[in-house]
Amino acid sequence: MLLALAGCGSGPTSPSPVATACTPTASSARAASPAFYRPFQGEFPTGNLFDHDKPIPFGDGNNYVVSMCGARVPDQPQVNGHNGYDWRMAEGTTLLAVADGLVMYAGLEEPFNCPPLGRTVQAIYVQLRHRGPDGTEYITVYGHLSRLGVATGDTIAAGAIVGWSGNTGCSGTPHLHFGTFRGRDGNFVAIDPYGWHASTPDPWESDPRGDASVWLWRDGEAPGLR
Repeated sequence: MLLALAGCGSGPTSPSPVATACTPTASSARAASPAFYRPFQGEFPTGNLFDHDKPIPFGDGNNYVVSMCGARVPDQPQVNGHNGYDWRMAEGTTLLAVADGLVMYAGLEEPFNCPPLGRTVQAIYVQLRHRGPDGTEYITVYGHLSRLGVATGDTIAAGAIVGWSGNTGCSGTPHLHFGTFRGRDGNFVAIDPYGWHASTPDPWESDPRGDASVWLWRDGEAPGLR
């Protein structure tokens, strides 16, 4: 199963201060199942966040985005429907496996037209499959890479190099797009690896196409959101 990247042809934005004002941690998440190490060393500025309203790239657009804090923030075209997290980083930054897993795919996505760039594009990306501590299966996606460090079918350990960041595909600024999908009834559904931290219901969990988000980071491993 190959999973799509979310388009961000104008490059990552900076999240609104209200988007992460709840200061998310494992203890504040509705659910937590720590399994992931960070996908890179160090800290990088956060770009686009996971849209809890409808994390469906190029579909179901509206005029707002909902963050993991339950904050409704103004829509920006590259954020609305975003199904992962973006971190702005120099091309060639080393990217690491967040957990032991199997390389489901490493290569180019199918070519498609990227309206913001006005041309047909293909991103280099890696898709890994993991099993959480409770047996739940997850897929992680590393998008817009400059080059690969693994091949389809490889078995890799947490911390292994999966590739190097870049600016390929529907992207206007060098960055990493990191997506997480949770196995459910034979399918994989996009979820937020930072979980849900508001007292109100998560709109994506309530959507028939959605699922509950889970804090998946091990202690001290969650990349900062800034």
